[in-house]
Amino acid sequence: MESNSKDGNVCLVGAGCSAGLLTLEGLDRLRQAQVVLYDALLDPALLAEMPAGAEAIPVGKRCGRHSLKQAEINELLVAKAREGKRVVRLKGGDSFVLGRGGEELQALQAAGIPYDIVPGVTSAVAVPEHLGIPVTHRGLARSFTVVTGHTQNGDLEDWQALADLKGTLVFLMGLGQLPHICESLRQRGKAPETPVSVLCGGYSTRQLRLDGTLDTIVEKAQGKAFAPAIILVGPVAALHLEAKTRPGVTVTGSRSFCRQVAGALEPLELAVTQVPVLEVEPLIDQLPTSILGAAWLVFTSRNGVRLFGKWLQQHHIDHRKLAGSWLAAIGEGTADELANLGFTADLVPETYTAEALGKALAKAVAPGERCLLLRAEEGSPDLPRVLREAGVEFAELPLYRIRPLAPAAGEKPELAPGTLIFGSAKGVHTFFEQYTLAPGTKVLCIGPITAKAARAEGIAEPACATVHSVAGLARALQEVQA
Repeated sequence: MESNSKDGNVCLVGAGCSAGLLTLEGLDRLRQAQVVLYDALLDPALLAEMPAGAEAIPVGKRCGRHSLKQAEINELLVAKAREGKRVVRLKGGDSFVLGRGGEELQALQAAGIPYDIVPGVTSAVAVPEHLGIPVTHRGLARSFTVVTGHTQNGDLEDWQALADLKGTLVFLMGLGQLPHICESLRQRGKAPETPVSVLCGGYSTRQLRLDGTLDTIVEKAQGKAFAPAIILVGPVAALHLEAKTRPGVTVTGSRSFCRQVAGALEPLELAVTQVPVLEVEPLIDQLPTSILGAAWLVFTSRNGVRLFGKWLQQHHIDHRKLAGSWLAAIGEGTADELANLGFTADLVPETYTAEALGKALAKAVAPGERCLLLRAEEGSPDLPRVLREAGVEFAELPLYRIRPLAPAAGEKPELAPGTLIFGSAKGVHTFFEQYTLAPGTKVLCIGPITAKAARAEGIAEPACATVHSVAGLARALQEVQA
C-alpha cells in the first residue's frame, strides 16, 4: 500500500485491564512511541512506560462523556502519523473486542497510513478470572458469549437466542441496563435462580464483586455497583476461585519515580500500582559547556544526574574534563545515579534534604569556589537560601522542569489503594487535582516537605520515611503496613 505518512505509522495496542496484562510486544511498542493516544479506563501505570518527551493525548470515552468523538480520534491518528511520528493507539482490553479498533484501522487504511496491531487481554475473560469466575468450567459451561450492554440504536441482540444459550453470558458496558438485561432473560425462559455476578472496577483498587441471581441481583447492586462493570450470567457465577490477595500499594509522582519505587518494592510481594501524574521535560539543550569549569557541581535528584549524563554523551565530553570539579548529591539515590555514570559523590549530607545539603556545602566550599546547582527549574528554595546566608557563591542551571500529565476526561476518580506513596510536594498537589482518596487510606511521604504538602491537602497524619530516599520509603512502608 502506498504511504502518504512520511515514515510515520500507527500501532493499535490492546492494553489489557492492568499494567501487568500488557503484552511484552505491546510494552516494546509503547516504549518506542513518540505519540500515545490513550483511553480513559487504562491503568495509569502504563503511562509511566512512555519515553520521556513523548506526547500523551487522552481520548477516552466514559458513559457518554467523550474526550473526543470517534471520527476526531480517527483524524488525529492520521494527522500524527503524517507528521512522521511513531503513534501508539493504546486501547483498554483488546482493540477488537467491542473496542472500535476496526473503525480506526479502516480510517488509517483509507488514508494510506502504515499500521499494525498488538492484541490485548480482554476484560471479558480477565476480570471474571481475576475475581474467581472461570468463564468456562467442565460440567457448568462449555462456551461463553460476549455481548455489548448498549448498542448504537439502543437495543441489544436477539434476547431469545441469548436466553437459550447454555454457556456463560458476559455483558460489557451494561451496568445501566442491568434491570433490562435480567428481565429480558427471564421473560425468554432463563431460570430466575440463574447465578449472576456484577464485577465492578476489575483490577483497580476499588474492585468489587456482587453476587445474586436473575431475581435478586438488581436489588443487591442498587447503590453499590459502579462503572466500569461486567455482568456475568450463568452457573459459573456461583464459583469463588479467588487467589490470595496481596496488600495494595499505589505510588504516584513522575513516571521515573513511580518506576523506581515499584522496583524497590518488588521483593516485598505487594500489589503495586503506578499512577504517574507528572512528567520530566528536559532542558539540557540550554546548558553551556562552561559548567565544566565549576568548582562544585550540585545534584538534587536522580533525574538531574541522568540528564547531565545524557548531556555529556550528546556533546561527546570526556569524563576526565570533570577532574577538577567536586560533586555533591542530596542523598544516596542521587549518589547511586552518579555512580552509574562512573562518578563518586564527594559530598552527601547525613539528612537528605535541600536545607541539609546547603549546610553541608557551606562547610565544604572553600572561599572563592563557586557552586553550580544542577536541578529542576522549580527546585526547593531552601538550598539557595542557605547558601546565600552562608555567603557561598552559586548559580542555578535548570536541567529539567516538572509538569503535570494531562488528566483523563470526566470526574476525578477515587482511589482506595491501602497505602499511597508520594515523592514530592508537587506530586501531592497534582495528584489531588486529578484524583480523590478514599477514607482510611494510609499515606507515606518521602520527606517532611512532601508530608507538609499532604497535610495541606487534608491528610491528617501522613507517615514519613526516616531516610528520604526510595530505599528509605521501602523500609518505612513495612512499618506502615505492620
